Amino acid sequence: MFASVLEPKTAVVLLGVAVFCNLAIKYWQARAAYHKTQKSGECQHHLPPKYPSMIPYWGVVVPFVWDTPAFLQNVTSYAGRLTSLRITVAPFRDIFLFQDQETIKEIWKNSIMMCAGRVHIWALRYLFGFPEKWLAQYAADDSGPFLKPYPGSNVEPHLRIHRLLNHSIDKALTGPGFGPTLQRFRTAMLDQIEGLGTSDDNEWMEIDDLRRLVHNTVGRSLINALFGPHILQINSTLMDDLYEFDQALPWFARRIPKFIMPGIYACRSRLHRQFKVWYTYARTHFKESDINEDGDGDPYWGSNWMRERQKALDIIQDDDALAAGDLGVAWASIANVVSASTMALVHVSNTPDLAASVQDEVRKIFGHQSLAEVDLKKLSNIPLLASIYAETLRLHGKSFTVVSSPVQDIHLGRYRLPKNAMGLINAHVSHMDDGFWNTKNGIHPVGSFWPQRFLTDPNDPHSGPTRVPRPLVKPQDADSKEVSFSLQGLEAAWIPYGGKLYPAHGSSQPVSSLFF
Repeated sequence: MFASVLEPKTAVVLLGVAVFCNLAIKYWQARAAYHKTQKSGECQHHLPPKYPSMIPYWGVVVPFVWDTPAFLQNVTSYAGRLTSLRITVAPFRDIFLFQDQETIKEIWKNSIMMCAGRVHIWALRYLFGFPEKWLAQYAADDSGPFLKPYPGSNVEPHLRIHRLLNHSIDKALTGPGFGPTLQRFRTAMLDQIEGLGTSDDNEWMEIDDLRRLVHNTVGRSLINALFGPHILQINSTLMDDLYEFDQALPWFARRIPKFIMPGIYACRSRLHRQFKVWYTYARTHFKESDINEDGDGDPYWGSNWMRERQKALDIIQDDDALAAGDLGVAWASIANVVSASTMALVHVSNTPDLAASVQDEVRKIFGHQSLAEVDLKKLSNIPLLASIYAETLRLHGKSFTVVSSPVQDIHLGRYRLPKNAMGLINAHVSHMDDGFWNTKNGIHPVGSFWPQRFLTDPNDPHSGPTRVPRPLVKPQDADSKEVSFSLQGLEAAWIPYGGKLYPAHGSSQPVSSLFF
């Protein structure tokens, strides 16, 4: 009755005021609860505190999508330290953000119960164009990626797609396929260097795009080593299309529709066609006798990894699906290495005297050996090179590690991750933790490149990657101790490859390629 006697404009204003007051009251209540939970360290196995937002859902979704790094830096810091929390992105849908080191360590301990299968399916669908009709095959596999299936799973062994694919990755990147693949990469890389056309070691080349150069040398060599030379010979634009696809990936992740950006979808379709052309060619020409003496490489499929992928995915019987999956493999195989190699070259070139120091360290070990003779394992053990590698990934690594448990709630010390909930760990936030990383009293801020950050000098208690001072060595032992490189104690702070959830992606073949 009261509302009926009001002017329409007045009623609208009053309604708006009422809505605002309601939102404000709920916001301050949520804010108080958030601060109370953050300040209390006694609770165990509780949900992380919910981040307060004045505008439900949109108040976190918009800044999260618009400027993800800035949003994460803001919300995951509390009272000068990294913390964990959850944000509500839709009704009954929370995303858990884990950044404090204690919780991250607990996640690594429980990695056997973690699986990112849903995210894998999301990436196949929206990033790589996997056909919808076959996604159900992936979704039906609830057995996990590990040797032992998850409790309660009844998936037949030959239908355990996640396990079959994960096992082939492990063998290729850290197992018996590692050595042969790395040697093929070295050979292809040397051919690429020779093909640049410089006749004099002291001759300079002028290039317009350093990243594209690295893509067309380092990236091309990796594709050659993994997929074989013929995929590049019969698809002359493959590397150019992969470069364009890499630039377009953020738009795919935002699910921009085809009618708005048809060019990026056309690029992805070209790549699908090129993989299917390769399948036809390899199936026609490959024979078992073509496999190299090392038991891994061959000129048509490239590696045992690719041959095993064909067998593992034989249950799908759809080249469109295979092509989408192999596009994902090709992109993942080169994207991080190309990016890290590019930035390492930039930093080595731009840091005074660093290039000369690197050359001196390499000469101490190898003298004047050619690149074809260098022992790649010894190369990766040079402390300065290792520190440059680690610092490059610390400064530029911005990847997410997705954590989820399809089996049960996971207790993570203070917090709890509910079954099927999605948690995120962001490498960049951990890598920029000013309270953890050594800055040499502010001389080398966390946002700057310091090539010696990961080097420990036994005679300098303030050296090493962390702020915690170390005791000096005894004088009689000082001469026997040398500057060393180590990642010990950084398992919850230096996580460019996803920590212990994805060990194969952070070791061996990709790393050795970057060093070379």
